[in-house]
Amino acid sequence: MTRTPITDAVVEQLRDVLDAELLEDEHNYMGAGFAAQDLGHDELAEFVYQADAATYYEALERAKDTDGTPRGQE
Repeated sequence: MTRTPITDAVVEQLRDVLDAELLEDEHNYMGAGFAAQDLGHDELAEFVYQADAATYYEALERAKDTDGTPRGQE
């Protein structure tokens, strides 16, 4: 199984979803996929469809970081 890449666009679009406060639980990656579709964020919607939960969580951590760098790798 290949890993779904976390692109800068995915991180930015996930930030938009978080900022829009469309999710009751930010860890709900299926909800994030639906919110991405609502906002027209096609790349994020496809990412959520393709990625496993651990990869989504990594993208979430990057989106919550101010500079997009994964925690512990500053």
